[in-house]
Amino acid sequence: MEVSFGPHAPAEVRADLLVLPASAAPALGIEIRLAGFAGRPGEELLLPRRAGDPFQAGAVLLVGLEPDADERAVRRAVGHAAPRMADFATVAVALPHPGAVVEGVRLGGYRFDRYKSAPESRAVERLLLLGPEDAEAVARAEVVAEAVTFTRDLVNTPAADLVPMTLARRAVEMAEEAGLDARVLAAGDLREGGFGGILGVGAASANPPCLIEVSYPGDGKSGVVGLAGKGITFDAGGLGIKNLKAMSTMKSDMAGGATMLAVVRAAARLGLPTGVVAVVPAAENMVSGSATRPGDVLRHRNGITTEVADTDAEGRLVLADALAYLAERRPDAIIDAATLTYSVMHALGEDITGVLGNDRALLGALTAAGEAQGEPMWEMPMWRPYLERIRSDVADFKNDGGEHADVILAALFLENFAGDVPWAHLDFAATAYLDRATDLGPAGATGAMVRTLISYLESR
Repeated sequence: MEVSFGPHAPAEVRADLLVLPASAAPALGIEIRLAGFAGRPGEELLLPRRAGDPFQAGAVLLVGLEPDADERAVRRAVGHAAPRMADFATVAVALPHPGAVVEGVRLGGYRFDRYKSAPESRAVERLLLLGPEDAEAVARAEVVAEAVTFTRDLVNTPAADLVPMTLARRAVEMAEEAGLDARVLAAGDLREGGFGGILGVGAASANPPCLIEVSYPGDGKSGVVGLAGKGITFDAGGLGIKNLKAMSTMKSDMAGGATMLAVVRAAARLGLPTGVVAVVPAAENMVSGSATRPGDVLRHRNGITTEVADTDAEGRLVLADALAYLAERRPDAIIDAATLTYSVMHALGEDITGVLGNDRALLGALTAAGEAQGEPMWEMPMWRPYLERIRSDVADFKNDGGEHADVILAALFLENFAGDVPWAHLDFAATAYLDRATDLGPAGATGAMVRTLISYLESR
């Protein structure tokens, strides 16, 4: 999509479609007192041009928007309208916040159709932004939208086409393209390095596990943030096998890993001063004669041992190794993201990401970034008396402490691997993959938390 700015008055623009806030209609002589349209947020009205109409565009799309709409509201309004806009090659938009407009068009117009025999070809080819120029905001929006799209594409890819080493190859290709350093630890390296959690989870699969590392140095003096993303490319549940319904969306269980790969690339493209190291423990949690059994004990990178009480609580096992690996680097902060627990779904639903951690400043900065980006988070308590529930009689810990408060128990488990580094854990099991469309995209992968994490890195 080609994006440019234009000095034209909306009425004079010759485009296939002109997008305006509903409140601007009277100034163009457009009568909108029509049944069912009040110009409220979330409403749209498409008006094809008729002879004598006081505008030159082929059609006008009026969108409901409050007069003082902020970037979040504009992004959502444009994203909601994007599927309609895709029917027109040249679109002129007279709305505030040009960066939010670009993000809305790209995210709301996203489609994953590479597996269709006849992919959709509908897309805006040229976007003309009317009003004050802000080239910097548009350039940033392009990078951010591309990062979200990168994440969505990886998460939407069927698991048979994205096994752990395939994900690693995609990460290396991305890193080479962006001028980043990349490293992949294959199964032999994991054994040598003591990554027992990743090896244990991946033991049953014909596709071996690996650890992916992609790093961006920043300016060398503004610190480094470590990012860890759960990379379970398919989760059958191990010997504690899931039912068919629960398993049907488990290609999305690597959304945390995809998110962190997208964020480190965006940090490089934006030239942020803060360095970023993204680590993705990638494995398939499958069923076979070589599967890790309930009661088995795994030894992690930092020497801590875990009794496997539930083979379907595998995400915390691979993240434990990744966090320990990052903690060795002594970054300024560590953030992990994972589609980790059903518990967070029950507590917060599909709009809110759960966040827990050991550092008030880090949690506050992340929550503020999420609020600014329209990706709300809610802090769950690190209720340390619950730690006794995951003590093991035969190992240091066990990976399951019962069906209650699992989001808290998982975070209490992971905290032991972050050392004394400021750390935050994002559980986005509900927000990373949806079975319904939203204002910013179709059903499937959402790319949740990509925009928030980029915003957080920018704020440092």
